[in-house]
Amino acid sequence: MKTAVLLSVRNKATRFPGKVLKPLGALTVTGFLLQRLAGATKADVVVLATSDDPRDDVLVDIARSAGASSFRGSAEDKLFRYRDAAHCHKLDFVVIVDGDDPFVSVEHIDRIIEYAAANPVDFAFFSNLPLGATGFGLRRTALDTICENRPEADTEIWGKLFLEDPRFTCAELVEADNMLCRPEVRMTLDYPEDYAFFTAVLDGVSDEGKNASFSSIMEYLSRNPDLIEINRAAGEKRS
Repeated sequence: MKTAVLLSVRNKATRFPGKVLKPLGALTVTGFLLQRLAGATKADVVVLATSDDPRDDVLVDIARSAGASSFRGSAEDKLFRYRDAAHCHKLDFVVIVDGDDPFVSVEHIDRIIEYAAANPVDFAFFSNLPLGATGFGLRRTALDTICENRPEADTEIWGKLFLEDPRFTCAELVEADNMLCRPEVRMTLDYPEDYAFFTAVLDGVSDEGKNASFSSIMEYLSRNPDLIEINRAAGEKRS
């Protein structure tokens, strides 16, 4: 089974323009994510999956500088893009990571891949991690099926298309470590408050001389719970 992490990212944000190009540590948000995802030991390759829109040229350049592969596909349909990337790189199973999620847990990406290698699952994810901490595993055959025939065209929020379709075997995995089981923590980048959260946490972890592993981040937050308040209200925004 050939596996990959697909970093799904575009440079088209309107609520927080240029967010995926903002500095995070010594890199951009996208560069930081690519460096992080390179630590996924169970994935055969990391592929930046973006579109043919000229605004996304800079993302391909970042991937090239990071030594990562890239794929350019549909600007409007995420699932077409993921399917075509999987075929281009001859992948059997992919874990989709959103470009808005710089603290995604690489450890849990590896666990999703291990689960898929041992079980006949089409769609797999962790349900009780912070928002933005889980990747979403998809088998290529499931992508082929959903792209041929699906009940709706909107693929911006696509997980329910698999969860609500009896054709697919879905696995909702559960993390047992209470320190990591924090679904109320917001780790996704939509607004300036989210960016302030990421920079504050990364600065704090770095000041303690630790690398920014998911477990280190969660341990740091357990000792500094006030940081969670920085962007808690951002999840209530609608525009």
